[in-house]
Amino acid sequence: MINRIAEQNKFRYVLIVSLSFMWIVVYLQRINIGALLVDTRFLEELGLVGQTAQQGLLMTVFLLVYSVANIAAIPVSNRLGPRKALLLGIFIASAAMLAGGWLASFTAILMVRVLLGIGNGIHFPNMSILVKRWFPPHERGLANSMYGVGGCVGMIIAFPLFSAINSRLGWEFSFFIPALLALLCTLPLWLRWISDSPRDNPYITVEEVNYICSYNEQETVSDNGIAGAKSMLLKPPFILLCIAYTAFLCSWWGILTWMPQYLVQARGFDMNGTSGNLALAYLMAAAGILTGGSLVDRTKRKSKIAIFALVGVALATLGIALVPSPILAVAFMVIAVGINEFVYPAVWSMLQLLLPDSLMAAGSGIMSGISNLLSAVSPFIIGWLIQISGNYVLGLLFLVTFSALGAVSCVFLYRQGY
Repeated sequence: MINRIAEQNKFRYVLIVSLSFMWIVVYLQRINIGALLVDTRFLEELGLVGQTAQQGLLMTVFLLVYSVANIAAIPVSNRLGPRKALLLGIFIASAAMLAGGWLASFTAILMVRVLLGIGNGIHFPNMSILVKRWFPPHERGLANSMYGVGGCVGMIIAFPLFSAINSRLGWEFSFFIPALLALLCTLPLWLRWISDSPRDNPYITVEEVNYICSYNEQETVSDNGIAGAKSMLLKPPFILLCIAYTAFLCSWWGILTWMPQYLVQARGFDMNGTSGNLALAYLMAAAGILTGGSLVDRTKRKSKIAIFALVGVALATLGIALVPSPILAVAFMVIAVGINEFVYPAVWSMLQLLLPDSLMAAGSGIMSGISNLLSAVSPFIIGWLIQISGNYVLGLLFLVTFSALGAVSCVFLYRQGY
């Protein structure tokens, strides 16, 4: 089958589908903790019953380490190349997850989350490098969305999957199973379905290589890695992209962190209704990222898609806060989550246009690291605003403000031709 796909000059899509499956499993690894925090046996054995601060630390420490690892791993990606860097990231994360199933203490699980953050932080920037090398500019929107949708799919299946695993097999297997699935996903790397560039792939046809490379003429830059990143950080387009991506992530983490509580406490839904509404939001996110990717490829200036999306997210989030009807509030939540995903392929496609190949590891790592680090505090800020105001409106207005800021940054990108 692989040879048949290659003969059709579509082998690059084998690579992107493989990356998508990897990203599903990576998401399962990082969010298994959400289901564990409602598992009584897990909480009792780790002494976490009633210890909400320690429970929250298990997620917070991952996000912080993941953000830093995106940046710190730049030399690793430059030295090893994306294929070997992906293997290293998956091995570190899987080893940590396997250990997590055996070590029943809070300190041990905390260390597992640290190592998982390191492994996932090494993994993520390399997907953007591969998209730049394997896809011409007019196909990168869909390519970015095809691997990115793996995160949405992971969110959709995670809680039903882990709830079943925890109840039937025990919480330990919510570490073992994602670890083994991740190791299985390294098969395309070992078989070299995924290689650092089309030219060193043993399956792709000469015609497809020439097609890709005719668009992707490599720029020669003498300085790369951290040194090259110093000058890159001073470029206004890169700073504007970081602002837009931070706005996207703030809405992603902010809405999906606080919506369950908001729908139950402020809008009167029961837990079953809330679970259904969140599943619908994740499905809309998956549809949104794929639709956004297709639109990005049809648009010369990618920033137009991001402007439309971020303005739409700001208006929909405002609707969540202000409409009197609970049903309308859910509708606006689903719209906000779905439209927000249009931003993802637009931002990454613009970064791949902005940077030469030699700076993609540095640029991807720095943008992802900075944006994740800044957005990681958004759920805390929203919680603080809810606490001091006594309602959810101020917290939602914070997200409206950040989405508007992201839209403004994309307006400036549009004026610069992106």
